[in-house]
Amino acid sequence: MSREDKRKANPTPEERFFSGIQGVPLKDWEKGREFIAADDKALLIFDGIQPEFFPDSVKFKGKILKFDGLQHKMSPAGVLTASIIFSDDFMPYIYDTGKPSDTAPETLFSNEIPMLIDRQLIEEAANLLKGKQLWTRSNLWYDENEQRIDGKKYVEVIVENVDAGNLAFPLKLTLRTLDNEVFNMFMNLGNSDTESRAFHNLFSISDIKKHYPDISSEFWDLICNGKVSIGMTKQECRLALGNPIETSSGHDYSQTLDIWSYDNGKVLWFEDGKLVRFKG
Repeated sequence: MSREDKRKANPTPEERFFSGIQGVPLKDWEKGREFIAADDKALLIFDGIQPEFFPDSVKFKGKILKFDGLQHKMSPAGVLTASIIFSDDFMPYIYDTGKPSDTAPETLFSNEIPMLIDRQLIEEAANLLKGKQLWTRSNLWYDENEQRIDGKKYVEVIVENVDAGNLAFPLKLTLRTLDNEVFNMFMNLGNSDTESRAFHNLFSISDIKKHYPDISSEFWDLICNGKVSIGMTKQECRLALGNPIETSSGHDYSQTLDIWSYDNGKVLWFEDGKLVRFKG
């Protein structure tokens, strides 16, 4: 079995916890289903909008569009394709799916419309997560202006709110630490290992420190801040920095030597499994 197949056969508690939040096929959309524009440029996905005439002053981000039905047209290749009709209660917005009319209802899902976020999925995620106690797996924290701030891994947080995200990630979680520090994390839907911002890659539903009782408080604090120190084990360094992109091993007459390299230029040197030097 591949790694992905093994993961699907043995889902983690986090994967099971969030597995119910997923896109809905077009055939099951009810009229009035709402979508939120993730960016001003979302207007460009609709028929009749010419990019060269798109004014910078247009404010489309946050607009609520409602599903109003389907229409069909013949493509230049002679295939009947499905277009989705959205409405803001004043005018229609037509999105050409490019999919054949006979297959689009089954194969197009509500989380796959470019630059639009399914409002129902946001509400479902909010109902599941709001007030939930979690532990972070990522230090990718953002302030209210979506600017990166110094974050920590493996710290306890409470989910205060779930809102529409941005072009890249449809969900924005507002979180509060036990020290009352408030920040945001952006999250994707789905459980694939290729999605670095999937729920199971961002959070744990249990205290991660309890899985590592032998790690000292001093080293654990460094790990939470994404730092390493001389004397750390490979496991401790991996917790702090993640997996290296390249490793090499060797030995001399009395000890095993390992070098780990990361894509940010950081390099770690180990002797007999303990960190003896690092740079970057």
